[in-house]
Amino acid sequence: MKNVYKIVLVAFILSTITSCNDDDFLEQTSVDQLTSASFWRNAEDAQSGLVAAYSELESRSNFWDGWQEGRPVVEYFRSDYALPGPDASNYAHWMSIFNFNYTNGHTFLDVIWTTNYKGLNFSNQVITKVGEMSSDKISDAEKKQIIGEATFLRGYYHFKLLTLYEQIIVRDELISNETLDKPLSSRPEAWGVIINDFKQSAEMLKSVDNTEPGRATKGAALAFLGKAYLYKAGDASSSEASDIENAAQAFKPIVEGTVGSYALESDFLSLFNGENENNKESIFELQFKTGDATSDNSTRLHAFVGDWSIGGWGGIAATMNVVNEMKSEGMIANNGLYDNRLYGSLYFKDPFYNDTNTNEMQGGTWDDLMIETYGDTNDNAAYFRKWLPNYVWDNGYVGVNVVLMRYADVLLMYAEALNETGATPQAIDIINNVRAVHGYMPPITVTSQADVRKQIIHERTMELTLESARFFDLRRWGMLDQAMQEAGRTNFNSASHAYLPIPLSEIQSNGAVD
Repeated sequence: MKNVYKIVLVAFILSTITSCNDDDFLEQTSVDQLTSASFWRNAEDAQSGLVAAYSELESRSNFWDGWQEGRPVVEYFRSDYALPGPDASNYAHWMSIFNFNYTNGHTFLDVIWTTNYKGLNFSNQVITKVGEMSSDKISDAEKKQIIGEATFLRGYYHFKLLTLYEQIIVRDELISNETLDKPLSSRPEAWGVIINDFKQSAEMLKSVDNTEPGRATKGAALAFLGKAYLYKAGDASSSEASDIENAAQAFKPIVEGTVGSYALESDFLSLFNGENENNKESIFELQFKTGDATSDNSTRLHAFVGDWSIGGWGGIAATMNVVNEMKSEGMIANNGLYDNRLYGSLYFKDPFYNDTNTNEMQGGTWDDLMIETYGDTNDNAAYFRKWLPNYVWDNGYVGVNVVLMRYADVLLMYAEALNETGATPQAIDIINNVRAVHGYMPPITVTSQADVRKQIIHERTMELTLESARFFDLRRWGMLDQAMQEAGRTNFNSASHAYLPIPLSEIQSNGAVD
């Protein structure tokens, strides 16, 4: 869905559909005015409504405080492997997230909460209003597909909220005057709604081979269903003995290829630099497009991630702990290097980045870039490489997509579920496949369930660094406090900071929340 379909107009119409009181308006209305009764006229309207539902993904519609700064700061800064970049100290609201001394009035907490609920509102309207459309307005097949996608999106928005905030309000119906004020749901109740939506959408959606890039597919629904079960298994408030097995069953058809032709891409770096978008490894991908004469759906995430030395803003840096972890197996890759995923994830002082013939980073060697920018070779610094185009200098708004679910993530989650349910040999085979294709690494030698569990923790660091996974993985594994202490993040304690608080704006505006 690279094209932008009148999102602003549609979003405005949809945002007013459920809040209008007929008593507040005159009886006479313009015959060509779109209203809640007249908007859903045909399949084109239904598709436009669906695009509005997609528009809130990852707080995309609120560009600066949502997608561009809010999401990266909230999701990246809380990792034990992240540091504020040289520019971050200029922003007290960034540093409060990193230092875990934010309050429930923090602007990012409010924006991320609000945009996800906008997405839920639009999704619910599509589910309800398209569901009411007769066959003379839309075909049964298109109706099923649109409702399936909207149901997936409703599950996704609830899932994002529940992974970020300690409690949420389940919104699975149109908002009315009677339901505008609604109490917080229990976490088990919210998990039930999320799992049900992913299950339902999986039954309604098509395979990736028969779906336009960017849209939800059967594989995406099953992948997030499995992920939801894994997260639920690590949630002490909600976990059930069957969660891990349910996760494995959700992932199984993806891995066996019955819901689409997914496979690992051999060029790991190409998954993140915009050169290989919507590839065979992509399961759900956030679409961006460099602006032209007809549309502009671009991003500057690369500027936030990129260091000053390569023309970025210097928003974030990496710890040496993550460099050391990613080097921990030594230079045993079959090309004589460290695990090759290291070079696709980070850049730092290393012969690889000081090779003037083949491996210059962003137009210069590490030493040259660091001396020019900082006056020395910055031997103990490291920066993230993911989500950077091949050249950051003077590269303003770009169309680099951001993958929200990759096949490699599914494989590692499936291996984790298999290992926890006793199928350790099968889990080892899957781990070795990921290592060989992406890291050029030899097979692992460990065989026990406990050792394979440790290996999976390592593999997820190698594979998913800066993909909004680390903090949530540590939390579900019960490792947050230990990891933060080892990283020197002494302000952190899981009782207060494992989840974000309910935003003050919701407490003030919702009479059912106190």
